[in-house]
Amino acid sequence: MLQKITETNQDHVIKRVPARLKRGSQAKQVFAGEFFRVWQWPQELYDGSVATFESLSRPDTVTILAFDSEGKIIMTKQSQPGFTEFWSLPGGVIDDGEEVFAAAKRELLEETGFESDEWYFLFCGQLNSRIDWANFHLVARNCRRVTDIAPDAGEKIQVELIERAAFEDLLRRSEFRNSDFALWWWRGGEKESDLV
Repeated sequence: MLQKITETNQDHVIKRVPARLKRGSQAKQVFAGEFFRVWQWPQELYDGSVATFESLSRPDTVTILAFDSEGKIIMTKQSQPGFTEFWSLPGGVIDDGEEVFAAAKRELLEETGFESDEWYFLFCGQLNSRIDWANFHLVARNCRRVTDIAPDAGEKIQVELIERAAFEDLLRRSEFRNSDFALWWWRGGEKESDLV
């Protein structure tokens, strides 16, 4: 069941899931790039030997399943340097020190020009077993267009309003970028939640 989000309850409703691979107590950061950090630690194995384990970390992200007042799903068709063109739910990187809820509202407005007063927490997942990267999924209902889109310099975005049947077809396509959302949907997540 969806949990409504407000400014006052967001810290109780929105929960980050931990990384799948727990770093050892002796983990040290050995590299920091523009986006990724590399961690290493000694890990005792089942036979008593020790191996060096590694993991990455990167900024967390938000993904928004947004509906307009007619129940159409707000999608983006995007181009970014180095990637083939893709379809995506609105969303992006949570800025350093930014709250998840604030990031979701900002990304929805920047990428689509829509805003909403009706927000819900859907789920949070870790996308990879060796990368500490939480992706927070939120639902925004009754969205209204209030401004033009304001994409980042590395984004070309086209906004599309899609009916549910076309959305389900899109979920099956390789150009749909949000594979974690698609997996949740096809495992029955959409049946567990009153999305619209």
